[in-house]
Amino acid sequence: AGKALGEGLKTNKKLQNLDLSLNQLGDQAGKALAEALKSNNKLWCFSLAHNQLGDEAGKALAEALKTNTTLVQLFLKSNTLGTEAGKALAEALLTNKSLRFLGLNQNHLGDEAGKALAEVMKTKAGFTLFFNVNRFSDDVKDEIRQALGMPSWRMR
Repeated sequence: AGKALGEGLKTNKKLQNLDLSLNQLGDQAGKALAEALKSNNKLWCFSLAHNQLGDEAGKALAEALKTNTTLVQLFLKSNTLGTEAGKALAEALLTNKSLRFLGLNQNHLGDEAGKALAEVMKTKAGFTLFFNVNRFSDDVKDEIRQALGMPSWRMR
């Protein structure tokens, strides 16, 4: 199913908003959809929340974000994205100019990814990142709060 959707997205000329939440797509479908995002120039809002996407799909999406110039919102809430996916996404955010919202809350990002995302937030103006509930240590939560300029913000 993911491969067919990916092929359709590659040739998409009209669809701007696609919500594939709650479909248990998994990594293979996530990678196929990420590949399609590399050449898709119409989609601006894409939700892959609650789809059992892991590090492989997350890293593929990060690669797609390096070249995609139209996606503005990407929802990846409640997947199983880990440290490697989180670090790759942080790196992609440094060069991507179109994305304004990334939902990464309720994943498994861990401290290394949290630190990388905190660094991105120091330089990315006008950007919204949701990343609560991600297994960050208290020290990394402090780094994130400092990067956001919100030292008293309560983070879960």
